[in-house]
Amino acid sequence: MHPQEPVAAKDSVLNASRDLAKSVLGEDFSHGYPHVKRVLRYARLIASEVESVDEFLLELSVYLHDVGRALGEPHAYYSALIAKAFLEEFKISPDFLELVVNAIEYHSFSYAKLKKVDAKSTEAMILSDADKLDALGVVGFLRAFYYGWERGRSLEETISHFNEKLFRLKGLLHYECSRRIAEKLEQRMQVILTWLEEEISAERSSSL
Repeated sequence: MHPQEPVAAKDSVLNASRDLAKSVLGEDFSHGYPHVKRVLRYARLIASEVESVDEFLLELSVYLHDVGRALGEPHAYYSALIAKAFLEEFKISPDFLELVVNAIEYHSFSYAKLKKVDAKSTEAMILSDADKLDALGVVGFLRAFYYGWERGRSLEETISHFNEKLFRLKGLLHYECSRRIAEKLEQRMQVILTWLEEEISAERSSSL
C-alpha cells in the first residue's frame, strides 16, 4: 500500500501543482501545458483499466513530470528536483514524496535506463505509458516536426527519428490498455508519414 496524504490537503496540492505546470511550461504545443493535459487524459484512461491506482499520486506526478524542462536535460532529473522542493512546502510525507520523485524520474526512458531507475509504483508505470502515448498519433507526428524545427534538425533527420525512436515506443509500454491505444495511434502516424514520404519523393523526382 502507498503512504497516504490527508484528504483535506489533496485538492490544494493538486491545484498548486497544476498552476506551477501552467506557469513554467506555458502553452508550447510540444512540451508545454497542453502536453500535460493530454498525458493526464491518457493516464486516466489507463488507470480506469488498472486496479488499485492512487489517483492523487498519479495526477500529482503527471502535473509535475516536465516542470524542469526549462533547465535543460536530463529534464526528468531537474523536474524531480523541482517537484521535491515544491512539495516539501506542503509537508508531504517523505515516503509519499519518494514515490512522486520516482514516477517523474522513471517517465523518461533514456534517464531511467542511464540511471537504472526502476518503477516503485503502478502510478510510475502509468505515467511512463501515458507520456509515450502522446508521442504517437497525429499529435505525435506534429510534435516530432515541431521539436525538430526548434532544434534545427533537417527534414531527413526528423523522418529518421520516427523509425529510430517513435515506432519503438509501443514495445516499452507496460499495460495492455496502453498497447491497444498505441496500436491505433501508431497506424495513424504511419499513414501520415507514408503520405509525406510519397510527396517528398514526387517533389524530388520532378524536373521543375
